[in-house]
Amino acid sequence: MAGISFKRDLPFAAANVWAVLEDFGNMAWAPGVKQVELIGDGIGMTRRLHMDGMDPIDEVLQSQDPATMSFSYTIPRGIPLPVTDYVASARIEYVDENNCRAHWSCTCTATDTSMDETQLEEMLHGTYTLLLDMVESYLTEKGAD
Repeated sequence: MAGISFKRDLPFAAANVWAVLEDFGNMAWAPGVKQVELIGDGIGMTRRLHMDGMDPIDEVLQSQDPATMSFSYTIPRGIPLPVTDYVASARIEYVDENNCRAHWSCTCTATDTSMDETQLEEMLHGTYTLLLDMVESYLTEKGAD
């Protein structure tokens, strides 16, 4: 099993970033997601992401805490990475009135035996970089601060 912890500063108020991420069923911030199918609600809900040319990806909300601006989820089906047993958590940290720090981490097991742990960590780092690039672009377009 491998894991990664990633953090990145964002030039937005923590509440603005949290508002995007806490609405687990809303992926308006993620270009490429054509449709989100919601199965259930609250903890345990599944957001099934439909994208062109891919099987649907199921992400299941495991926990969510507005007080700490944090949530966790699993991806039991359709993950487009060569991993299994994927469990991730994210947290938004207040830095100051106009800045925050996003923390994202996961554990998973590589299914591609030719990948070493460093390669897997680099792939996951790239995934979280892309996710936060999308959040940042979305908030910039909305004119959030």
